Amino acid sequence: MKTSLPLCLCITLAGSILLQRNCKATITYPKAPEGGGQIVAGHLDPQFLKFLGVSRVSDLTIAEPYRGYFVGLTNLASGHLLSAAKPGGWIYLLLRGTNAAGAMELMPDKSGTKLSFAGLYKSDFSNETRQAMRRAEHLPKVQAQRYELRRLDCPSILFVAVWLHAKSDDIIIPLPPTFGRWEAYHPYSERQIFKLLTSEAEKRLKEPRAYD
Repeated sequence: MKTSLPLCLCITLAGSILLQRNCKATITYPKAPEGGGQIVAGHLDPQFLKFLGVSRVSDLTIAEPYRGYFVGLTNLASGHLLSAAKPGGWIYLLLRGTNAAGAMELMPDKSGTKLSFAGLYKSDFSNETRQAMRRAEHLPKVQAQRYELRRLDCPSILFVAVWLHAKSDDIIIPLPPTFGRWEAYHPYSERQIFKLLTSEAEKRLKEPRAYD
């Protein structure tokens, strides 16, 4: 089951009260394990707020989560990209107004039903993700059908992208910095981005001490 949610749907922090706001959009969010928002809110202590450059917890909103996926060098070199992507943690953007102050990641247990704190990040492509989503909402494909928001990561070649997944189509939007290897915020098909990533993966595997 998936819920259709736009950029503006957030869990609003107002003391201990959690509120939700809805409006129409064609980018959807996957169904995350229950209680994630409360776990994020519970970790926003004064030390974390200072790290984010925020003075009051009420200045933040917790966006609906999306999931990170990872693909390795050997998968790319053997001809696999999205089919080989492995799910990782759930990412909750922490918004201050229309910009992201940072992000918190929660990891699921082996059953996939319980979440625990995994990290707080001041940047980690938070605002870049917001920018990619803003651009994606204007794409004709995205306006024509629903796409689920995901994050695609291949750390060994420094590749991070917004991955919009539909039943019959996928859109990959690389996030900066790209180091001139592909165009940031440009919507690629899986086939297009696979050619670029495969070339980088093959180069990396030939280097000493390459890691997957």
